[in-house]
Amino acid sequence: MSTIPLNIFQRLMRRWDAAHPYNAAQVMKLAGQANPIAWETAWQSALASTGLGSVSLQRSRYEFVSLNGHATAYPVRFPNLNLQDHLSAEINRAFDDANEPPFRPFVIQQDGYFYAGLVYQHWLADSASIRMLMREWFMRVYDPGKSSSQALRLARGGYWKSIGPEHGGWSVTQSLLDMTRRHIRMRKVQKIDSTALSDRATRFQLIPASPGLIDRARAAARQRNVKVNDLFLAALAEACARNVPLQRRRNRKDVAVGSVVDLRPYGPQSLASTFGLFLGFTNVICQPADLADFDRLLCCVAKQTRLQKQTGVAPASLMWMSAAMVVGTLSNPAELYHFYRKELPLAGGSSNVDLTRTWAADYHPAPLLDYIRVSPTGPMTPLVVTTTTLGGQFHLGVTHRTGLISSERAAAVAMTFLRRLESL
Repeated sequence: MSTIPLNIFQRLMRRWDAAHPYNAAQVMKLAGQANPIAWETAWQSALASTGLGSVSLQRSRYEFVSLNGHATAYPVRFPNLNLQDHLSAEINRAFDDANEPPFRPFVIQQDGYFYAGLVYQHWLADSASIRMLMREWFMRVYDPGKSSSQALRLARGGYWKSIGPEHGGWSVTQSLLDMTRRHIRMRKVQKIDSTALSDRATRFQLIPASPGLIDRARAAARQRNVKVNDLFLAALAEACARNVPLQRRRNRKDVAVGSVVDLRPYGPQSLASTFGLFLGFTNVICQPADLADFDRLLCCVAKQTRLQKQTGVAPASLMWMSAAMVVGTLSNPAELYHFYRKELPLAGGSSNVDLTRTWAADYHPAPLLDYIRVSPTGPMTPLVVTTTTLGGQFHLGVTHRTGLISSERAAAVAMTFLRRLESL
């Protein structure tokens, strides 16, 4: 198998990972009692069939290396912990064994149900890619006839080749101007108290929503002619403004929140079944007058997201990451945190995925009761709200830097977010 070039976001993530583990997770909540042998056998089969294994890094390229019979050295773990404690521990535990695959499978049995999940190195794969691997693991237990024996198709080019101006039809000059304007706007955004910036430990909390909330949120979005994600961003901005310890200065009164963006649709060819990482990000900036009136706040957010789609989310992400990479070559990983917090002072971030049209929906509500995702915070956001929808099932997970935001404040962000959605 030929080596794969690291795209620009992967290279940035690798630098973040050098300062603190940049791990994410995905978890299936399943009905019944787990069969340890079945889940272990299914995992070893899924890993071998997909062509994944340990990762060999060679400068700016990497390749998957078959475990060649050594897979049993890295078995499925069956921890005697609750889910939140296990995930919180694992997202802080580095993948420091070069022979270990970048995936740590686990099963946690509960009363009448169990969790089966993966903690993984996020620089290697995005959420859509991990769902491909999760599917193969799941199918080998519940529906073997639908499992695949084909290796996953791997990404073979960087971002510039996939979504650069030659294929995306956007202008480098215009994108640089847009980035400059955004940079000026960010000078008015409040920054978080960073006295404990060196403490990079993170914790995860899972917050269930009331039944039917996502259906009501969808109806509210349609009524207001906005996207559901606009509602989430506006609710997040309001929640962060109220609960995140921001440093308000005379010339810094605005609040900015960011959102992870799937860049797969921006490529000239379909990337839907390609295993890799195709993520960008965008942000919205809200002024005090916006934050004082939710209807006005929602209009402000929707206006910005529409403009970003028109001007191009992909080029904006690509240009910012290119600039950050240039700075990164002159800094050590620890100093990068200070740079990102200064240049992109986000009060919080969001990652929103609706699984209603994926394989998971075919097995919901039984045996697949729920699907949980965990996003890392990284250097730019002290807190990330991860919203996941599966049919009528909706919840949010909150990952936060414990040195910057207490568990109580993180929970308050989540509850303020949910109360706002309920009010609609």
